Amino acid sequence: MSARSGSYWRATLTRWFPQPLDRWVARITLCNLAIGVILVVLGNHTAPYVRDFNWQQQRVGAQEVQMVLTFNRPMDPVSVEEHLEIQPPLPGRMRKLGRRFFWTLTEPAPYGQTYRVRLQAAVDERGQPMAQPFEGEFRTPDRQLLGISTEPAQRGRMFLFNLETGAATLLTPAGLKVTQMQPSADGRFVYYFATATNLQHQDLYRLDLEDLSSRLLLDHQGYQNLRFQVSPTGELVVAERIPLQRDPMAAVQTELWIQKTSRDPFERLELDTAVGGDFFISPDESSLLISQGQGVGIVPLHPRAAAESFLAQFGQTLAIRPDGAFGALLRFNPDYTRSLSIVSNTGNSEEILRTQGSILKGAFSPRAPIFYALVSEVSHVSGAEHDSVGEVAMDSPSYTESPRLLAITLGTGNTTQGEAGNVVEVARADYPIDLDFSISPDGRMLAYTLLEPFPGIPDP
Repeated sequence: MSARSGSYWRATLTRWFPQPLDRWVARITLCNLAIGVILVVLGNHTAPYVRDFNWQQQRVGAQEVQMVLTFNRPMDPVSVEEHLEIQPPLPGRMRKLGRRFFWTLTEPAPYGQTYRVRLQAAVDERGQPMAQPFEGEFRTPDRQLLGISTEPAQRGRMFLFNLETGAATLLTPAGLKVTQMQPSADGRFVYYFATATNLQHQDLYRLDLEDLSSRLLLDHQGYQNLRFQVSPTGELVVAERIPLQRDPMAAVQTELWIQKTSRDPFERLELDTAVGGDFFISPDESSLLISQGQGVGIVPLHPRAAAESFLAQFGQTLAIRPDGAFGALLRFNPDYTRSLSIVSNTGNSEEILRTQGSILKGAFSPRAPIFYALVSEVSHVSGAEHDSVGEVAMDSPSYTESPRLLAITLGTGNTTQGEAGNVVEVARADYPIDLDFSISPDGRMLAYTLLEPFPGIPDP
């Protein structure tokens, strides 16, 4: 019976596939099909394991908040979440998508630390456990301060001070005075204005922090460069300039020049209205928020962006949260006070501060519903003036402004930290002198600067 069956199949194959090569291909195909059926029926008994970890041996900055573990097969999500260990701990939320598990941090990882990730005893969807534990490691960048030196021998040079090692590195050559700087969000580059002569001749450079090389991006030929902004990705750069060859009787007309990517040259941005003050790049790089005298204009930068709009109730943009959900805008009130409001991307607004002084600068905390504002407080001083022979003249009022750095609790955000609208004074100077501040990318350190006292100014 078996001999006749074998002869039957050989005859059938010969009839269907008359050529010997065709018969060999048919036999191999049937064998592979049989093996595939057996594997499907019996299942894959290889133990589950982690195939890829996206942060393995990487330097992870504050802009990176999603850790991804990719397995060789679908895993039980409860088992993975229960057995995943991160040291030091990093709070986050887990989400499963096929064989990948996403651990999204609820706040940026603290800088200057090494983190170890371990997963053991997790099981797949059929209950099969991992044969051996997975171990991964990544590190956040060192805590560093970027500044401009005031030491006599190094005045005007940009430096980088590493808080972990205590080492200081000068980044710009002698004879070049840095006037404005902004690091990219990923910490790879620093954009800065610098000049060898005066402010009218400052040029825009980009410094690569890996090899400490600088490249000229925009010179001052025919223009005076005033200020610049860099987008969160570091690709989009916008500079404000004044043309020097103009009618001296005409009003000063500033221009905005834009570099869309690091490979493109700067081009003049054609605007329908004049630039009346500060400007900000939206976090998605689709538009500019420009102060235009009686309001804030939102100007699209590419055809896919939203249409141009105008916020007539506000006069200046102070800051935009990195996710674009909220912005901090100023309103100039009829009673000569200024209101600081937090405006959502849906149009809702909440006033968090009203002052008679100036609001000079602001920034959102990356890890808490806190807004930091630099406010110039106005003080009224009455005193008697004396004439040249020492006789008392009439009393005349005078005013002085002193800067204060405030931390204001917001009523928005994922967490609640104190009562909304609560104001805490972080630093102040009881005299009219420059005060500046900066927040670290992980939101755990705030640095502020005060000039040293000089004759006529009290010691702080």
